[in-house]
Amino acid sequence: MKQNLLRILLLVLVSSGPATALDLTPTVSEYTAEGITFHQLNFQDGKRRAVYEPPRLWSFRGGGSRLQLTPRNVDRADAVIEAIEVKAPQKFDEKAVDALREQFLRGLPPGGQAVTMVSEEQNPVSLENSVSYAFTASYSAIGESFIRSVVFVNLPETQLTFRLTARKGDFQAVQNQFRPSIFSWHWVEPYPAASVVQK
Repeated sequence: MKQNLLRILLLVLVSSGPATALDLTPTVSEYTAEGITFHQLNFQDGKRRAVYEPPRLWSFRGGGSRLQLTPRNVDRADAVIEAIEVKAPQKFDEKAVDALREQFLRGLPPGGQAVTMVSEEQNPVSLENSVSYAFTASYSAIGESFIRSVVFVNLPETQLTFRLTARKGDFQAVQNQFRPSIFSWHWVEPYPAASVVQK
């Protein structure tokens, strides 16, 4: 009986503890500037809140560790943001970059042909003084040429990836909208609890 009671108490304590993983289920807020309405997406990250402003007029849906965005009036283009928990801060040394390059190439669509690495960039974006690394490759699939770019951002407890895929002719225009939006990503600390002064 006592063991069962202890187990139940332990389960309650574990299940009621604060969530530590970044949850990409968006809560939408809006603001208006110079007559234009902008959307901000809010994500729960433990006690903090992450805030991201997607490109204007892009649609979005997400949940768990993944958020998908789609540009308006651009066929076969999309962006995906993913959050992966890590046990310790990751560095972009030569070994880590080689592993990420392999991961990036393996993540290209199955059946893609004529795969060519277009570029690699060190620290293309910075979030909370973190390090980042980006890979861009072109490939052919379903009779068309595509370009995919992935930015890996290593935070203390999370690796964020920002992936963009579009047809070769559309990629630069879509990239010019998506890449700057990454810089809007930031965290908001909770308000400190009000302290009660007693006499």
